[in-house]
Amino acid sequence: MINNINQKSLFIDFDSTFIKVETIDELAKLSLQNDPNSDKKINLISDITNKAMSGDISFSKALEQRLEILSLNQNDIISITENISNLISDSFLINKKIIQSISDSIWILSGGFKEIIIPIVEQFGISSNHVLANSFIYDKNQIVGCDKDNNLFKDKGKIKAINNLNIKNDIIMIGDGFTDYEVYRDGPAKIFICYTENISRKSITEVADYKANNFNEIINILNQC
Repeated sequence: MINNINQKSLFIDFDSTFIKVETIDELAKLSLQNDPNSDKKINLISDITNKAMSGDISFSKALEQRLEILSLNQNDIISITENISNLISDSFLINKKIIQSISDSIWILSGGFKEIIIPIVEQFGISSNHVLANSFIYDKNQIVGCDKDNNLFKDKGKIKAINNLNIKNDIIMIGDGFTDYEVYRDGPAKIFICYTENISRKSITEVADYKANNFNEIINILNQC
């Protein structure tokens, strides 16, 4: 159990942290499977993702570039949500009951999409109003973009999203990428825990004071703070 959990607010990244994969990369594999140039496009999307997660390009630019490559519809979102529900990080599944017991203190903070994230994290007791993420824009069944007014679409959007909450507790940021580290470096987080169960990004681990390879290690770190 986590000591003094009521005095802490845990902000957890979704892609490559709560789940094993990057959602938009999985969307690419699904939506481009019949595209004759699928391999080239999937590799390009993956490359853009890695550059964004390492801080080499801005998140908003990366998201826009990747969505331009894809042609998505509502059925794709339903399918990918089902797929990703089977790709939750192993240690999160092992600690599901603990996460459910402290879910009021957990927020999901992601550059991903609410439509995909909410059905998955609700299984862990995390309510939809504790999910801060992007939203798709639809034209009938077709996805034509995402809400660019959403803080999570913008550069340093995770910082802006947290600041809007006016949280008084100690803010703990847990994630694998540069935008997660930014919440500590430039924003309100007291602690940043670099999460490496699924991927370890050297540029992030080198600047992180804390590193966790599974959820149990997160608990241990929080009990020391």
